[in-house]
Amino acid sequence: MEDQWLSDHEAAKETAADTLQLIQERNLKHPEGGPEASRITATCRRKLGTLGSLLDALRSSLESPQHAGLTENEKNRRRDLISALRTKRDQMLAQLKREQPRAARDQLLGGSAAGGAGAGGGRETDTTAELGSQALLQLQNTTMQRQDQDLESLERTVVGTKHIALQINEEVDLHTRLLDNLDEEVDGTRSRMAAAQRRLKLVMRRGGACKTQLLCFLVSVVLVVVCVIGFKIAIHL
Repeated sequence: MEDQWLSDHEAAKETAADTLQLIQERNLKHPEGGPEASRITATCRRKLGTLGSLLDALRSSLESPQHAGLTENEKNRRRDLISALRTKRDQMLAQLKREQPRAARDQLLGGSAAGGAGAGGGRETDTTAELGSQALLQLQNTTMQRQDQDLESLERTVVGTKHIALQINEEVDLHTRLLDNLDEEVDGTRSRMAAAQRRLKLVMRRGGACKTQLLCFLVSVVLVVVCVIGFKIAIHL
């Protein structure tokens, strides 16, 4: 089931890449709009709808009991993959809503839809000004791929940091449990020591009473002996 989830994610990823390529093609080849631009826009909307359904299915499948065997770290990693694709989908939807697809080219080149020297917009560089539609499309694809690689690197860093934080949290929980167990042991030892002290005091009190009784007995014996000796002396006299 896990391999199937990854396969579905790859399918969603390919759908997002195909849709992005169509949007870039529409913006470059049909900057002023027209029937063909409208057709491409409709195709992109259908693909984005399919992508949304795929992402919803991936999320539901991940939270279902069939993936209960996955670790929490792996689940978090897959949630991040879904979130990244959903962000791309939202960006492409926003791009489709623009009235003038020409804005995509201006944005790539650092300008604006109404750019120009008088409007304060950016201008094309000497390199991009000499590029045709296909070459500019390739440049944009290369730029997007580099940005995707940077985002994936950042994602790996964030995921790695998250895993370290989770491990630290587990270590803190372990030490907390150990301290709780130590506290219970200390309380038990304190209780046993208090009981031993009470028994010792009782023994000491009993020992003191025995000594007093022994002393009284010895005094009684001495008195009896003295009386007997005195009685015998009185008889002889």
